[in-house]
Amino acid sequence: MKNGILTWAVCCLMGSNCLAQEWQKPQLQLADFEAGKTVYLYNVGTGLFYTEGNAWGTQGSVGNEGLPCRFNKRTGTDDVVSLSNQSKVKGQSWLTAYFTTNGGMYVDGSASSANIYMRMVPTGEHTFRLYMSSPNATYNEQNYPGAMVGVDLFENHTRTTLSALLMDAEQPGEDVYQTEWAVVLPADYNLFQTEMKTWKAALRLAELLAEAEEKGLDVSAESAVYANTESTLAELLSATGSVTRMLAEDYVKDASADNPIDVTALFVINPSYDNNDNEGWNGSVPTIDKLNNLQNAEFFNTNFDCYQNLENLPEGTYELRLQGFYRAGLEGPALEAKTNGTESSVMNAVLYATTNGKTTTTKLQSIFTGAPTTALGVDGEIHNGSWYVPNTMSASAAYFAAGYYKDNSLRLTVSNGQLCIGLRKSTTIRRDWVMLDNWQLIYLGKN
Repeated sequence: MKNGILTWAVCCLMGSNCLAQEWQKPQLQLADFEAGKTVYLYNVGTGLFYTEGNAWGTQGSVGNEGLPCRFNKRTGTDDVVSLSNQSKVKGQSWLTAYFTTNGGMYVDGSASSANIYMRMVPTGEHTFRLYMSSPNATYNEQNYPGAMVGVDLFENHTRTTLSALLMDAEQPGEDVYQTEWAVVLPADYNLFQTEMKTWKAALRLAELLAEAEEKGLDVSAESAVYANTESTLAELLSATGSVTRMLAEDYVKDASADNPIDVTALFVINPSYDNNDNEGWNGSVPTIDKLNNLQNAEFFNTNFDCYQNLENLPEGTYELRLQGFYRAGLEGPALEAKTNGTESSVMNAVLYATTNGKTTTTKLQSIFTGAPTTALGVDGEIHNGSWYVPNTMSASAAYFAAGYYKDNSLRLTVSNGQLCIGLRKSTTIRRDWVMLDNWQLIYLGKN
């Protein structure tokens, strides 16, 4: 279902109306730079917004959604600025971006932090570059001549972390360093986000229409919604729901407890973090290592609630599954809780599903549950007590790929077509750790 081709879908579904206008990807409206004004910062080369993520959840990064920002002029200068931003990870607080080891950038400093200044140099009508500047003690133009803030795509075109030490003279190829920036006004940013959601909804509808047409289902009304490029997001989502219901009824008609049907692809967006992003999920944003293409997610030393609302589900019984584990603190305390029999009382991460006002929960399994007693031989695993367990995101990916940590599931009955699935934790043990991947929704039949 994920390999529908938009153009083919249009031609198949519109019949003789193959020349109907296709949905066009939205264009972003850029603004003039102005210090002191709340804006969103946009990296032109990557097409992504300045945000937080990666290490600790607060590393300067780029993503599909951005943080509100303000450039603040240093007193007595016209072009030397600091950057404040509203951090979601830090409770919507306004904090200051700063530069640290090897030019790494983090969003959660203060106005008194060292190394917070940049020199803004225009490069076009709306674009500019941000150079390291005095009075930074370390990251300034004397120590690093020509060093700019941007995204280094050398050997990794999926990298999203920001670096402050990108220099034209050291660039190993054309368009490797993405250092062109622009600002976007909040109203234009919000409009762009809505238009992007609408465009993506149209692409999703096209995929479903192609599959429905292939199955011989009557989707003429829904095809008309897609053909009208003035259709609203609500209209597209309604048509998507209608087609989804048709496909689901056809897809699960023979489902039973003895013949379970995996309906994940029909209802869950981004269940396996295949694109190394959090698209489709709401609430708390996990750390995702796009740099190393790990396609999993983590929450470290923090409370959280990440969830996704599903709609148009057929009535019946479902099983929600998730691959993941919880470590109750650092390695030593977690092992102590395991060996002294108190672990069950500190399993704080909870898998849950809510439908029709009722929530079903189960605790996320321990990092020790089902863990091997012999090494897998992957980087980042450690010998903890009698078990070998992952100790990094990359090692976790290897353990997940090997089939470990699949013992997380719950069952529930859906009667109103709506279901919220999620993972949450409201109590933190110092340095506790959650890894997750591969959500699954299984339909077990109406009876």
